[in-house]
Amino acid sequence: MKTPIQQKIYEYICEYLQQEGYSPSLEEIARGIGISPKSISLISRHVHALVDQGRLVFHKKGYRNIQVVADQDFCLPLMGRIAAGQPIEAIEHKQNLDLSSLFKSNQHFLLEVKGDSMIDEGILDGDLVICKSQPKAIEGDIVVALIDEQEATLKRISYKIEDRVTLIPANPALKPKAYLPHRVRVQGIFTGLLRLKP
Repeated sequence: MKTPIQQKIYEYICEYLQQEGYSPSLEEIARGIGISPKSISLISRHVHALVDQGRLVFHKKGYRNIQVVADQDFCLPLMGRIAAGQPIEAIEHKQNLDLSSLFKSNQHFLLEVKGDSMIDEGILDGDLVICKSQPKAIEGDIVVALIDEQEATLKRISYKIEDRVTLIPANPALKPKAYLPHRVRVQGIFTGLLRLKP
């Protein structure tokens, strides 16, 4: 059972790993949860307690070696590759793919797609799109955009027209629309989709 400080440490490590790709130092953990960076021994004790609970593991010896233990409920077996064009030799290459960063992160959310404006990207009506919450996007990202603080839409974003933000559908029957920048607020970036068949 995690104590409140252990919960803070655990959440901070998870968030740091997701953002940076490597684990925080004990000093960074201390600063991140709002205590003195001199309290390394306190942080170390709680990190070791989380290791004992099976929530964290020391991946290797040395610096920045803390890893989060994958929750098996959010792992699926990746069995190998399959051709969608010319047939390829079937090679079994079994490993587990950890999906916990998508499904247990407060940075990711799902939206149900309504309409066909992104069909050429393979995003169909009724699909559930996985999006990462963030306020900025780069040229070409598929984004969740809020227009005039009222209408949300999923489109590819472009900044090529000076002083305009263009939202581009992936359907030849629809045309891109350019907006003044203050009218468009990026709420998230498309990272994947789920298609649930009845």
